[in-house]
Amino acid sequence: MTIRCSRCGCAKFFYTVPGKEKVDDPDHHGACCAACGKPISLRDVIPLSSLHSASAARHVE
Repeated sequence: MTIRCSRCGCAKFFYTVPGKEKVDDPDHHGACCAACGKPISLRDVIPLSSLHSASAARHVE
C-alpha cells in the first residue's frame, strides 16, 4: 500500500503530537500531509492492487 493525500495528492507526511504542530485538526495525533497539513486517514491509503491496475492501464494506452 501507499499513502497519498486525498486533498492535494502529496505522498509525503509527518507524524504529530497533539498541540505541537499547526494542522487542520489540532487534537489529531498521528500522520498529517506534509504539503497541506490534512490529517491522514484511511481515505488516503491506496492498496497496491489499485496501483498495479492503474500502472497497467497506462502501459496499454
